Amino acid sequence: MKLNIDIWILLFFAFSMQAFILGFFFFIKQKGDKVANRLFGIFLLLFSYNLLYNCGYWATNGGVYHPHFVFTNLIPWISYGPLLYLYIRRVLYQNKFGLKDGVHAIPLVSIFLVYGNFFLLPASEKLQALRTTVFSQNITLIKLYREYVIVVVIFVMLFYAGLICKEYYNYKKETPPVQKKLWIASLLICFVAYVFVFILYFVLNHFKLMTITGDYIIGYCIVTFIGVVSYFSFMQPDIFSGKKIIPYIKYRKNGMLTSFALEMKQQLEDLMETEKVYLDHTLTLSKLADLLNLSKHHTSQIINEYFQSNFFEFVSSYRIKEAITLLSDTSNTMNINEIIDVTGFNNRSSFYTAFKKKTGMSPTAYQKHFSKKS
Repeated sequence: MKLNIDIWILLFFAFSMQAFILGFFFFIKQKGDKVANRLFGIFLLLFSYNLLYNCGYWATNGGVYHPHFVFTNLIPWISYGPLLYLYIRRVLYQNKFGLKDGVHAIPLVSIFLVYGNFFLLPASEKLQALRTTVFSQNITLIKLYREYVIVVVIFVMLFYAGLICKEYYNYKKETPPVQKKLWIASLLICFVAYVFVFILYFVLNHFKLMTITGDYIIGYCIVTFIGVVSYFSFMQPDIFSGKKIIPYIKYRKNGMLTSFALEMKQQLEDLMETEKVYLDHTLTLSKLADLLNLSKHHTSQIINEYFQSNFFEFVSSYRIKEAITLLSDTSNTMNINEIIDVTGFNNRSSFYTAFKKKTGMSPTAYQKHFSKKS
């Protein structure tokens, strides 16, 4: 069979591979909500297959490039809505899935009930079945496929687009974090645009107003969707990490946001004062952020906003307080080097500099001064 490959098909193929890689990494991603990541990973893998299927269809001018691929494009079409709805609901509310959520598998199961026999046929019998115009129990007629199955697919897409819009509208009223709101809104817009173009294509195709090259408009929507996901994956990775997200606007401008930030501030103080995490020599901003389940940016923002300090000064202040307590204890037998080690400092120079800045004297002078006073 002669292939007709142009620059657009090559571009769509490249985006198909990109969606496959993104979907694979989402599926195996260990950080964050694994359930949400895997749902979205499957969604992207189906997008990848959909685009790959289209590339084969376009390259053969609508021919049968492999009999085992026939009708398999129905699987992603019927699955997009349920998968995206379950993913968004999980991201917004962290809902656990129960038996009642099995209802969302009905559309996919229906496709296998209709085309199951055909999917299991050998390639030669599939080709024979496709060439005949006589109804066979092994395959749904093309006429039936066009007039009924596509209508069902469109209905399912519209139904889930409506559900997703409803979830987003309810969530938006709760003053959500900016990044998460933007992410969900972007998914919603892309999906609604995809559904609109999908319907438009089949309406125009039905009335013979569109050629095979017009099918590219669906590909453009898929590519846009993949582009949006790629952007958020690289530019806003905290959305997928499961970390709590504080909006960029200042906390004091909104009561709800202020209460959340104050809660994070209290957790930070508990970590420092009760658990004394500052005693860890290897403590970094990333480690502290992980303990708070926040991003590095927002952890730094909390420290700056409520403690008027940066990370290093903030941690150092707690370490110096600990050192002062030890040096003030006349029963303490540790020398300066031992105190440096147990308080979390990595070197003598940084300890002396921070200590002198805090007390106005060296650790040795402070110890002698305190001993005389005692």
